This record gives sequence, C-alpha cells and structure tokens, in this order.
Amino acid sequence: MSKTKKFIKANVFKLVLFLTAVLAITICSKCSPLYPLNNWDDPNCFFTVGKAVANGKIMYKDIYEQKGPVLYFIHTAAYAISHTSFIGIWLLEIIAAFFFLLFSYKMLRFFASHKVIYCMPLIAALTYSSASFVGGDSAEEFCLPFLAYCIYTGICAIKDNRILSSFECIVTGFSMAFVLFVKYTMMGFYIGFIVVFLMWYHEKKQAKELLNCVLNVMKGFLLILIPLIVYFIYYNAFIDLVTVYFHDNLFLYKTETINIPVLKQVINVVIGAGSFAINNPTGFLMSIFALIYIVKYTDKYIRIFFIGTLCSTLFFVYLGGRYYAYYSFIMNSFCALGIVGIKSLVKKRNFGRKSFAAVSIISSVLILLTSRNLSLMRFETEDYPQYRFAKIISQKENASLLNYGFLDGGFYTVCDITPDCRFFCELNIPYEPMYKEQNDTVENALVDFVVTKDENLSSPNYKLVDECKFPYGDGISTYYLYQKRWSE
Repeated sequence: MSKTKKFIKANVFKLVLFLTAVLAITICSKCSPLYPLNNWDDPNCFFTVGKAVANGKIMYKDIYEQKGPVLYFIHTAAYAISHTSFIGIWLLEIIAAFFFLLFSYKMLRFFASHKVIYCMPLIAALTYSSASFVGGDSAEEFCLPFLAYCIYTGICAIKDNRILSSFECIVTGFSMAFVLFVKYTMMGFYIGFIVVFLMWYHEKKQAKELLNCVLNVMKGFLLILIPLIVYFIYYNAFIDLVTVYFHDNLFLYKTETINIPVLKQVINVVIGAGSFAINNPTGFLMSIFALIYIVKYTDKYIRIFFIGTLCSTLFFVYLGGRYYAYYSFIMNSFCALGIVGIKSLVKKRNFGRKSFAAVSIISSVLILLTSRNLSLMRFETEDYPQYRFAKIISQKENASLLNYGFLDGGFYTVCDITPDCRFFCELNIPYEPMYKEQNDTVENALVDFVVTKDENLSSPNYKLVDECKFPYGDGISTYYLYQKRWSE
C-alpha cells in the first residue's frame, strides 16, 4: 500500500467527522448561510463587543457585557471575516464541532471498536439539534471540545494506568484558562478533574510527577492568562475586568429561591438537573446510559473520574439558580459514552455497513425534524426587522443607534454600527447605572435612532418611523424603530 493510501486510510475518519460537523452546524446553527441572521440576543451581544474591540473600544471599560474576554476576542476574529453577518462564527463553530466529535470518537475507541465512527453522525445530531443549542454561538458551544478533550485524556490515563504526559498537562492548563475566561461557571468540571487526579497521584505515591504535572498545567494556563493581563493592564482596564466579569456576575444576579444558603444551593442544583432533563432530554438520557455503562463495566477510578466531573460540572453550572436552556448544552461533553452504554444494554457489539447507513439516515432525520431553528428558513432577509430597519438607518450618514430596554437584538450587527453607549443594551441584571445611561441617552437625544422591543417609546425627542413583528422564542415580538426628530 502506498504512503498516500495509508495516509488517506488513516485519516478517513477525520474527514467523516469534519463533514458531519459541517452538516450539523450548517443545518442547526442560525449563524450558517442557510439563515439570514442569528437573531438570538446572546450572540449579538458577543458580536457587538467583538466589533467594539475591533474598532478601538476596551471591553468592560468602554462597553459593558458580562461574559469572559476570550469569548469577545473570538467574536473580534469573526468580525474580521464578516462585519454584518455570523459567517465567521459559523466557520469557528464547525471547527469546534469537529474537535468535539474527534475527542468523543477517541473516547469511544477505548470501549468499542473503530466501527463507532458509524455512530458519530448520531452524536452530532443529538447534540446540535437539541433545544439547549438554541440558535448557535453560545459560550458553552466553544467550551465543549475542551471538556471533551479533558474527559478523553483523563479516561485514557486512568485506563492505561499512567500519569498524564507533559503535553496533556499543558493542553489541560490551556483549556482551563480558556473556559475560565469564556464563562467561569463551567470551571466546575476542572474542580472535579483536579480532585480526582490528586487522589490518583496520591494513591500511586508519585509526588514528583504530580509537581511536574502542576507546573505543566500552569504553563498551559499562562498561555492565555499572560496575554489577557498584558491587554488589560496596557489599556488600564484590569479593575474593569475584575469588577464586571467576576464581581458583577457573582453579586448582581438575583434568584428567588429559599434564602437559606445551603438549602438554597441544593434546591438550585436539583432544579438545574430537572432543567437539564427538560431542555436537553437526549443529552440527559445519553448521560444516564453512559453512567450505567461506567458504573457497571469500568474500574474504580474511571467511575470516580466520570461521576466526579459530571456532578461537579452540573453543580457549578446551576449553583447560581438560573436555568436558561443553553446552560445544559455543556453537559453534552459526557454524552458520547452513552452510545457504548446503549450497546451494552442491547448486547449488539458490531456495526456493519447497513447499520452505518441506518444510523446516518436516522441522524439526518433527527437534525432535519428536531432542530428548533428550521422553521426560520422560510423567512427572507426582508422579513427580519433588523434588515428592514437597516434600510432606514442607512439613509442617515454615520448614524448612531441605541438598543433600548432589551438584550441586543442584532440591529448593531446588521447595520454595522459600533454603539457609543457603554450600556449598549439592557442585560439581565438589576444594575442602576445601566438603566440610568440608557434613559439619559434617550432623554438627551444622544443617538439618531432607538430600537425597542414589545414596548413603545414615550419621548418627545423621537418619532416612530417603522415597526415589525417577527417570531422570537415561543412567541411573536414587535420591534419599533424611532428616529430623532431633528436628525432627518
């Protein structure tokens, strides 16, 4: 066999995984070219901050949003690809999906034959067509491959009864920093990871190896931490990073559950587990099948590792008492082994070509029929209020805009406008400076156009110039465009 043929044979599974990622993301994500716009508010918040950074503003200091800086730099890169669409994010989503599927496949190979490649389209379909995927481009989506890598690495080391290699430790440290500075509530996974491996190294009496591992993890961590520190210190915004990303996230989010600290947290996590089951039922069931297999067929430390990291992730994701559908998407990191669990239950050990064809067809049907976003494909660009309003706004040279009283609706994105206001939209926090700046902007007529959602604007400074209804979530929202009376 020639070297070329050997290379092709050795890497054909990667091609299958890549094509699977392309198919799943293109159909399920509203960032793909099949959709005129991803109108989910979270991605538009991220994109607006990324755009602001690309245009010279300093995150947190000049523009206020509460996710991590790495997520905004990702969107700065996407903005460089396309200023008024999510094409750049679509490409990055495909890369993230490919690596998630790659590490999921490698994880499965420890417990099954190479023929599990036939199941990867099913895993992709179940993951990316779930309600927890929402519209695509969540913080959880970009962290998914990093957690999958660490699960694979942990199982690999324990199953082979070896310590983590220097490279594995460095990548683990890098992934820890990545997740920390994208959305730190997902760091619960790494708490479980660290605890289990401290136990592992202690039992093996390898203190020196543990020290080397810690040092290598720190090296990987610093690869992200140092550039971030340099950026924020250079722009005199380090205090803003600490205040907004850590302090405000910890103390401004309010929950309505019982006010007894320990009991409150337990209730939050229990409700969170229920939210996981409701918003990501296939992921929940796959996790259950994975747990059944892990408990029944693997040895002590693999059981401790898998259960420990799964529970730690779930605990810290829902500890704060919020249950948005997309929170549970990160739990798909643990779902791949559900395939092995199902196989062990039905006692079918081999998959042939017919099985491959059947699974592929079922996967395609699942993607086409269960993705919540497919209904939006019937709309044309001109149906979207963002594009409709953009035609009016573009008639004013260097127009300024305020997204007033609701989360970023995508109007900055389509109009390619960098907001002048630090509080460019209303976030889900009770924060008086945010309300004050938004209200002052309207009262003093500081912008040319104002967009509201499901609410009229009562201001003598602005007149209504257009309104448009469009589906959002489970209902229909009405968007209103107001123009400053003397800026025509």
